[in-house]
Amino acid sequence: MIGIGILGAGGIAERAMVEPSRAVDVVAIGARDPERARAFADRLDLPAWGDYDAVLSDPRVDLVYLALPPIVHAEWAIRALEAGKHVLCEKPLSANGTTAAVIAETADATGRRAFVGFRYRLHPFIADLLATIASGVLGDVQRVEVDFSIPHFVVKPGNIRLDGDLAGGAVMDVGCYTVDLLRAAWGEPEVASASARTYDADPRIDLRTDAELRLLGGIPAAVRASFLGDDAGAMEVRVARSAAALRATSVIVPQWGATLTVTSPDGTVLREVAVDPAENSYARQLEHLRDVLTAGADSPLDAHRRGHDAHGRRDLPRGRVAAALTHPSPSERRALDRWRHRLRR
Repeated sequence: MIGIGILGAGGIAERAMVEPSRAVDVVAIGARDPERARAFADRLDLPAWGDYDAVLSDPRVDLVYLALPPIVHAEWAIRALEAGKHVLCEKPLSANGTTAAVIAETADATGRRAFVGFRYRLHPFIADLLATIASGVLGDVQRVEVDFSIPHFVVKPGNIRLDGDLAGGAVMDVGCYTVDLLRAAWGEPEVASASARTYDADPRIDLRTDAELRLLGGIPAAVRASFLGDDAGAMEVRVARSAAALRATSVIVPQWGATLTVTSPDGTVLREVAVDPAENSYARQLEHLRDVLTAGADSPLDAHRRGHDAHGRRDLPRGRVAAALTHPSPSERRALDRWRHRLRR
């Protein structure tokens, strides 16, 4: 069984790794404050705890899960890979495309694997959604709309997603899902225009971003990533096509009641699918990682997906488009150059 070590003792570590861990063995938890890791381990009956370095040096750990803010993903992913561990980064892969590329390069150089936690991609509902889009049953695509909006009462002052120093913001938090889904269905999108409502207390943070993208063949796509959704929020995809229209809900977390509806131009429902809530994307992710690491197989979660997508385009390291408005500082670039120099030696 694959041994998992966790860096970061927040709630996502429990939900994404400990609770659904039947397919893997969670053997260690690390936190900046080892006492916080100890409390986490005691509460969830984990065998080992300590600081981050303790997890990286634990011989029982095969894969390190980074449940940390995006701004430090590159540092700890690189350290874990160089320690001989595989890595699963909580989404997004990193704070910008440059650091995402270095994670992918380090994985290649060390012979380890780096993954990003887009676990929704492994749910059968998403496979059905992508297959329906690709099937041609809808006709020619006219327009795509994606709205991933968190309810307005969720992200409040003090939340790390409102901290520019930690690479927060709506695009980084939920917009990365939008880009990943569009890439899976149509290939690499291009940004035509974008506008944002920023956070008064930290203008580096976008509370809501609306963008117009261009998909393969010039197909227009309107996307929204937001912390300002209504009380219900939204995780919705709409595809307008010549023969039929598609609407999918709860796309990011299918087990929360996802639905897929295909309707004809006159409003007739041609197909309707509802998800079994017992089918959990967190559990699917762990089963998938166990299987691909055992078999050495490719994965849609690979930080650097090998080969080409369905449209013949070479894939880029994940996070590059999602971080299109985020650029590394001169000091970050110097640090990245040092890492690259080390990898070439």
